[in-house]
Amino acid sequence: MVGGDPPPPVAPPPADRRIGAGMLLALGVLALVAAGILIAWLLTHKSDHKATSTVITTAMAPSATTPPKVAVPRFVGLKEADALVRAGQVGLQPKEVFKPTKAPKGTVISQNPPEGTELARGGHITLVVDSTAKTTTTTSATTPTTQSATTTPTTTPAAPAQPQTATVPDVTGQKEAGAVTALGNAGILASIVFVPGTDPLGTVLEQAKPAGTTVPFHSHVQVNVSRGPNATTDETVPNVVGQTLQQAVSTLNAAHLRLIYLKYPVTSRTQAGKVVQQSPLSGAKAPQNAQVVVYLGAFKQG
Repeated sequence: MVGGDPPPPVAPPPADRRIGAGMLLALGVLALVAAGILIAWLLTHKSDHKATSTVITTAMAPSATTPPKVAVPRFVGLKEADALVRAGQVGLQPKEVFKPTKAPKGTVISQNPPEGTELARGGHITLVVDSTAKTTTTTSATTPTTQSATTTPTTTPAAPAQPQTATVPDVTGQKEAGAVTALGNAGILASIVFVPGTDPLGTVLEQAKPAGTTVPFHSHVQVNVSRGPNATTDETVPNVVGQTLQQAVSTLNAAHLRLIYLKYPVTSRTQAGKVVQQSPLSGAKAPQNAQVVVYLGAFKQG
């Protein structure tokens, strides 16, 4: 220090370089992160400026309500009643057209669609039935009349007496139609009850009266019939008593049921050709495609 001059001023210390360096480092990191995000976005959206839609395709299962196909059987040559029952057995609805022909009266002479055609169950078929009123010519030999000729009174043979009892046959294991026919031939009416079973639909599992039992003629015997291993849908049996055979077939087919018929003697002409009994009764439950037994009145003069 010379002559008492004041000391030279001291320069202020430099700014803290460590703080500036930290801030620059942080900014650099943020810049890198932003650049990375931008690059990722560009890579995932390269040359695609449209919105992306996700389409989910569901395969539709076949409708459970689609009726199965059935092959149209041969109806030509059958009697009208047999043709109607046959149509009911395979699940088809017949429409009859009556036409005079040279065929025996009541015979099916043509059908549409033809035999072998596949139709949905419940489909319609047209049956052309002969309706010609046949003229019966009776030829009688003429005997010369003489004074000694005598007149012999004409007598009508008496109707055979109706049996009082019937013997129950063994129908266990048979199909419903065969069992009902066997019981009917024995003079017994079947009361059908559908029960759970692993046997095919319509198989007789049990009968209420054992084979060989004697019961009153035309009494009812309960027959338990299998509902089938896959029975899931119940139908309500409609009332067909009083209907003609054709009407009964149509009514039961509309309820997804089929028909078996047997003749039952009646003494009233108003009941002839009409259903007088049925089993199961109306209102009962039966599995889809089950067979309902109907007894068709056949006039028998008392």
